[in-house]
Amino acid sequence: MEDILGSARAALQPFIQVTNLTDLYNAYKTIPTQYTLIGHCLCLAALAPEFKHRFLVHFWMTFLAGFGGGVVTSILIMDPMKAPISIFANNALGLTWLICWWLMTYSPFDVVSRLHSLPPIKTVTKLCVTFMRANLIINRVDLAVALFPGVIAAPLILGTLAGSGGKLLVDAIRHHWGGLSGPTEASVPTFVWRSAALAAGGYWAACKYTGLLTSQEAAAVVITVLLVHSLLSDLFGPDFTDFTYPVAKVAHALSLVPMPTATATPKAAKKAASQQQPNKPTKSQPESITANGTQKAVQPPQQNGSASALQPKAGASGAAAARNAASGKNVAVKADSSSAKNGKKQENKKTK
Repeated sequence: MEDILGSARAALQPFIQVTNLTDLYNAYKTIPTQYTLIGHCLCLAALAPEFKHRFLVHFWMTFLAGFGGGVVTSILIMDPMKAPISIFANNALGLTWLICWWLMTYSPFDVVSRLHSLPPIKTVTKLCVTFMRANLIINRVDLAVALFPGVIAAPLILGTLAGSGGKLLVDAIRHHWGGLSGPTEASVPTFVWRSAALAAGGYWAACKYTGLLTSQEAAAVVITVLLVHSLLSDLFGPDFTDFTYPVAKVAHALSLVPMPTATATPKAAKKAASQQQPNKPTKSQPESITANGTQKAVQPPQQNGSASALQPKAGASGAAAARNAASGKNVAVKADSSSAKNGKKQENKKTK
């Protein structure tokens, strides 16, 4: 017990002696990297429990959730010496991730997962994730300024992707497998994207563009703000402590760009789309092609009840008249033939 207290006292000693931002940054650098990596991996391996039955999907999804920002920016930088892909850089990271992932996902009786669900332990591992995320944003901004001097877009884009690339990739995978219940980070940016953009932009503006602070002082501010937010969000909830939302509201209001909403399509857009659809003819109105090539609905003839009722009677009377006419014609033909025979007999008598 005394050894544990002694180690904790030695770890906190640099923070006790802090007098300025530079000392605070140096105190942050004394935090053991391997311990931070273990906490980082344990926290991320607990994500997406609904994909445990697909071990390969769960493995890469949770890995990209924690290291996706570094992977994306490393691919964009295209320099394996200065910005290598994390899992290819050394064996320690890959082995640490594999062990932590297995312990959190498939350990017997979920012992490690249950221990990690305790609030104090979960808060510590979440702080490890935030600490590594803040350091990655700072690293990518510094590297972009060195590789692309004078280019404003490079540090802002790379810094933002370093802090939000994992969420963007995981949302795409979740959407493909049907595990995403809400909108993606790309369609409706949340605290993840906004905080990454503010951290990258603030760090670049404070120490690279204006020179108001040194790089160590600006880095200390970024790390501290994100760590404090991580603690407060556990105590008061993420919505109450989201300091990026008011900034986003002001930015959207000044730029006249509408702020994305969680709804897929506004009601006005749905109404306009329905009005633009062509009206289809009903079944009672079949289409016919006119001479000029346009389609015209053909109206079927309408008959009232009396006319339709009289049609059978008219048909019957017409048939009877036709039969009578035919019989009269036959009588006339017979009369003509008999008169002709009588005339021939009289002529024969005269000749005799």
